[in-house]
Amino acid sequence: MKNKKNITLALLILIILAYLYLSQYTSIFENNIYIQNILLGLIVIMALYTLVLVSSKNSVKKSKSKEKLFKALVRNSDTIYILINKDKKVLYLSENVEEILGIKIDPKTDSSIEQIFNIPIIKDEIRNLKIVDEYVSQMFKYDNPKYNHEIWLRIKIFKVTEKNDENYIIQIIDSTKEHDRQHLLITQASNIKTRELQLNQITAASYDMEININLNMNKYELKYFKKDNLYFGDERIGKYTEGLNEILSYINENDREEVMNNFSLESLYTHFKNFEIDSKIVRYRLGSELKNNIWLESTIFFLSNKKATVSILTKNVTESAENIRMQNVMLQNAINDLKIADKSKTKLIQTISHDIRVPLTNIIGLSETILEKEISNNVKEDIENIKDSSNEVLRIIDGLINPNKMIQKNLEEVNYSIFKVFNQIVKYTSEYIGNKPININLNLDNNLPIILCGDKRRIREAVSEIVINSIKYTNEGEININVRGEKIDSNVKLIVEVIDTGIGMSKEKLNSVMESKTGGINRVKNLLNTLKGSLEIESKENEYTKVTLTFIQKIVEDNKIRQILEDNKTADTFNLNGKKILVVDDNKLNLKVTNRLLEPYGASVTLVESGIECIDLINAQNTFDLILLDQMMPGMDGETTLNKLKEIENFNTPVIALTADAMEGQKEKYLSMGFNDYISKPIDKKELNRVLREYLKNNN
Repeated sequence: MKNKKNITLALLILIILAYLYLSQYTSIFENNIYIQNILLGLIVIMALYTLVLVSSKNSVKKSKSKEKLFKALVRNSDTIYILINKDKKVLYLSENVEEILGIKIDPKTDSSIEQIFNIPIIKDEIRNLKIVDEYVSQMFKYDNPKYNHEIWLRIKIFKVTEKNDENYIIQIIDSTKEHDRQHLLITQASNIKTRELQLNQITAASYDMEININLNMNKYELKYFKKDNLYFGDERIGKYTEGLNEILSYINENDREEVMNNFSLESLYTHFKNFEIDSKIVRYRLGSELKNNIWLESTIFFLSNKKATVSILTKNVTESAENIRMQNVMLQNAINDLKIADKSKTKLIQTISHDIRVPLTNIIGLSETILEKEISNNVKEDIENIKDSSNEVLRIIDGLINPNKMIQKNLEEVNYSIFKVFNQIVKYTSEYIGNKPININLNLDNNLPIILCGDKRRIREAVSEIVINSIKYTNEGEININVRGEKIDSNVKLIVEVIDTGIGMSKEKLNSVMESKTGGINRVKNLLNTLKGSLEIESKENEYTKVTLTFIQKIVEDNKIRQILEDNKTADTFNLNGKKILVVDDNKLNLKVTNRLLEPYGASVTLVESGIECIDLINAQNTFDLILLDQMMPGMDGETTLNKLKEIENFNTPVIALTADAMEGQKEKYLSMGFNDYISKPIDKKELNRVLREYLKNNN
């Protein structure tokens, strides 16, 4: 084709050149018109032939492009296309047979495509096939042997007539998606009917009656689910505006306006117009002519925005309405009683706290001052026990007043004597032995550091709990408390073993104890979790129980020979010579204890027993660098005294609230009153040091 085109163009150009030459340089054309016409005719013929060749080539290109596009579309479709003549000879077969039917076809070697026609299910479908203009089969199920999955097929046959030839197009269509859609629609329709039936049953069980309203037509239907509750007269159909007036006649006069505002045709239609179609609930009473008022609750459902239909479902809520009213009254009374009780409880706790902490303040304060003097070791040990026991009572009181402190998870690390702590444990737990023939033996490793830093309270509680538990299950014999340590850099890993000669435990019982979320062992595990320690128990029934506690402590004093130092003996005191402190407290013993605590600092201390004396001193031009002011005093309490002090011209002395009111949040309360700071009783030496440093030492 390409060569023909090139030769034709060359001939056309030669003829045109010949024509031009003859017409310009010879006289042949002038005398012979016949030759001119022949040449012009040749030029025209050759030009037309060239155009035909070019057009034919373009047509071939377009035809090939269309053929490629058609094959691509067919290859990726869900339909097999077969073209046959009236003798059933295959003229064309699409390339997607293997993908859809799972069988491999080679049209070059099997022109009849008998493999397709012999597939049983397809053969069965076309068994009655005659040469017809159009044929469509039902969908049938087909198992694809190659991909082992089930599909649904449909066969369509169309007659194509061209001149005298009669051909037929056979389509084998994968209709699986169509089948699934139809199946889904059938299932959904069935489900909708089932749900509609269930909904009607639920509605009938939950409500007594319904009113269906067509707002556009002003029509309604009233029907009852329960024939014994004819609240609005008989069942009926009619004009809604007229029916509503009849319904209102059955409703209590005091509730008619609310029902009318919600049920009126205008109100319901406005909701539709503004797309406010959320359900609404209206509660009202039936008319007063009834023996007892009946409470009804109607729920308005907006069903269709196009048809503007409404359904009002109504039920009897008399019993629940009365119950709710009574419950509201009871709840309000309970809230009022609770507020009164809470105020009384708070006042009682404050009073108990004050009354208990005051004597504890004196005991702890005097103990600390005695321990600073030269006394015998026996007396010192007794005083230390008194102080420690008082602090333990104080901790228990704090726990009762402020429960959050009892579940505090932060470590309370202090320096402590390991010898003293474990001796206190032995003395404390020995009280639980009673008349049992049991000895408690403490065995401290001689290489243990003397002074450690850690949460000695939790350690004491954990070990004491284990020892008391051993006493409980030991009838006679002994309980050994073995304490040893493994030094790790500047820390020591304490290993505490409590071994008794008690009744022991079986393996099952031991597992039950370890897994229990209550009881003494669970409490010990919680304490050790805070200490980041561990617990192990080994036991043999009727022989012994061995409990091992391990936890790490910081080493403060690693001297293993010198005399054991008591906890915090060397208070961090400092010189306050020249400073003047005024202490105001109505309790003389409290004044004595506070004065003793302030003596080591060297400040000048003035003691007065009332707020009036305090004010008189300031009015008399006496000046002080710091005032410690008790809050709970008869006549004039600390807050009143503070307010009167601030009324005095040029008064700017820091005033510290000194009080046994130690409930959680009290510091913030006293600061809001105008106090500069707050110290709770018993006075903690560290807190006292902090206040004196902040308000006096730093002002030197």
